[in-house]
Amino acid sequence: MKYLRLLLTNFLVLSGLLLIMSIIAYFVEANRIKTFFTFIGTKQAEFMQPDSTAMFVHKYNVRIHENWGTPEQRITTEKRTNNLGFKEDTDVFSKKENEYRILVTGDSHTDGIVRYNSESFINVWEEKLNTRDTTIFYNCLNGGVGYYTFRNYYGFLKKHKDLHPDIYLINVFTGNDFREATVFEDDRTSIPNVYRSVWMRLQRKFHSQAQKKVPRNQGLDQLHFFKYFPREKARSLQLAQYYLLKIKALCTHENIRLIVTLLPSKLDVNPAFRNEMQQLFNLGSETMAINEQLSKTLENWLAKQNIEYINLKPALQKSSEKLYLDQDLHINANAHRIIGELLYEEISPLTHVK
Repeated sequence: MKYLRLLLTNFLVLSGLLLIMSIIAYFVEANRIKTFFTFIGTKQAEFMQPDSTAMFVHKYNVRIHENWGTPEQRITTEKRTNNLGFKEDTDVFSKKENEYRILVTGDSHTDGIVRYNSESFINVWEEKLNTRDTTIFYNCLNGGVGYYTFRNYYGFLKKHKDLHPDIYLINVFTGNDFREATVFEDDRTSIPNVYRSVWMRLQRKFHSQAQKKVPRNQGLDQLHFFKYFPREKARSLQLAQYYLLKIKALCTHENIRLIVTLLPSKLDVNPAFRNEMQQLFNLGSETMAINEQLSKTLENWLAKQNIEYINLKPALQKSSEKLYLDQDLHINANAHRIIGELLYEEISPLTHVK
């Protein structure tokens, strides 16, 4: 009986310690999530700010120089925003009489890790349009913001619908937009969501040095997340469709042409890199197919909803150029040029009757 009481006491003490540790872990992670969305971190605060409609946006009239890349592939980017926080060198005012306005949004790939704003695919597209037709002023506005996902795309249009864009183009990054869709909901500090966040952070601690060197956010993190939490795939797609339908309704009401582009990660464009990552992380073929399957499911749904879309993967796969930065796997200036040229070829602005 004495040993039984001792065993029971030890069990209760251990359970109590585990409970205390779990509570502490919850509040630490919940605070980390809240801190991210309030944008008070040093790097965030100099360029981003919370927003009641779009959740967060770029600060206005910013000009910061930042180094990106590896020693062999280093560039200094000019993070420059205009009076509305867009990644543009010129300010935006009332729409001109002969102006055709195209508002583009997306995450950091759209925001653009390029040397100058003029190198983004949005501005490449704009230059080609204006070169072809000098009777109309095509004004393509880069409203891409790092971390954006489907909820932000809806809020961003609500915030800027008074700019009266003729086209609203959403560049969906299929490498992490689905994963982030669940994180960005109002229940982001709920116990299940915090648990998933803690689990993802914890499992990275046991990775090898070679695995830790690989940027996780641009494709790999989404694979791992849905590998561990497969039920979240359906919820992510539901959220994507929910916000896209709200965007479609708002575009219809405001007489805006809606177009969606699907941007793949390096994993789904470069077979050699894909094989290397599969072996490094010991991932099965079913896991490796997750991002592409989510993208294909969304593509089929867009077609059923009669929402215009362009899958950018074929155009990127055709290129023999380096298309992604080595250090963080964002698309580089080569990819931006290819995408800008593709949009110029595939989209005829004036064929849409308003």
